[in-house]
Amino acid sequence: MAGGALGRTQVPLGSAVRTWPRSRACVLALALLVPWPCGTNIRTVFGQAVPQAVVYFCPMHPHVRMHGPGACPLCRMALVPSDPLDVREYGLDMTTVPPSPPAGRPFQLRLIVRDLDTSAVVREFTVVHEKLYHLFVVSQDLEHYAHLHPEQENDGSFVLDLALPRAGYYKVYSDFLPAGGTPQVFGQVLVTTGFSGDLASSAARLVPDRVLKKTIAGMSVELQLPADGLIAGRAETFIYRMTDARTGAPVTDLEPYLGAWGHSLALSDDTVSVVHAHPTELLPETGAATGGGPVLTFKGLLPKAGGYRIWTQLKRGGTVFTVPFTVAVASSSPVVR
Repeated sequence: MAGGALGRTQVPLGSAVRTWPRSRACVLALALLVPWPCGTNIRTVFGQAVPQAVVYFCPMHPHVRMHGPGACPLCRMALVPSDPLDVREYGLDMTTVPPSPPAGRPFQLRLIVRDLDTSAVVREFTVVHEKLYHLFVVSQDLEHYAHLHPEQENDGSFVLDLALPRAGYYKVYSDFLPAGGTPQVFGQVLVTTGFSGDLASSAARLVPDRVLKKTIAGMSVELQLPADGLIAGRAETFIYRMTDARTGAPVTDLEPYLGAWGHSLALSDDTVSVVHAHPTELLPETGAATGGGPVLTFKGLLPKAGGYRIWTQLKRGGTVFTVPFTVAVASSSPVVR
């Protein structure tokens, strides 16, 4: 899923972290602009009985909406039903066992999604890219990256065992879609024991890659950016070209991973702006040309100027590997000196 600044506030509660969204006024205003089809289901809004709306949208491209089931014209994902008048907001509780997680040793991470109107645990979720819950764990200095998938327990919570490589601050990004709701992205802070520094000292100090070409698992991966560079607030195209590192031959045997030809996460150096994107090339079952290489095309909007690290995951020969790149994003308007 793609998203900009997270726009949520983290409030520590003892050994737990609870994330609360901001006001729903803007969401409601937008929802009321969506027309609804005729139907017999009735709900009450501001004391008035109105037809209960049902629209279908793409989990990866929420702006793509239709009045019936089908496939997204951009990525061919199955559209999911939603009620545009349902403006519920969600909270996310994060706890660890033990309460102060150690570095270098496994601990348990538990996440509970709640309906803020009732505090009830949300139990029903929509599968997006083959999983109910996508979790990204990134160190504050952006040197460590992991894309994980917690399993849902009988009580509705999501749990996984996690081990962090060294002491310090980490950001945990949760990406999920409540059934009938809208795509959610939450960012929370996790701190291990044994860390003597502070948040400022552990911040990322990114230096853009001079050469946008990396070799991993016998494959050369080259990132091609727009000729005029990356501009904040502009829809950008990122092109990856894969060749065999030894022979230079084009790589055409990439394998689908979690319902796409690849997964890419871009994160700003202050860990505030996050974008989750996938290739525009379609999977074989769509009947279109396959995207197993040698070129993959990602699209995304980076909301602010500054340094970004981009982690892209690809699968080949049954193995998933991650290729990181560091890029600079310029301001959308020239700086006056």
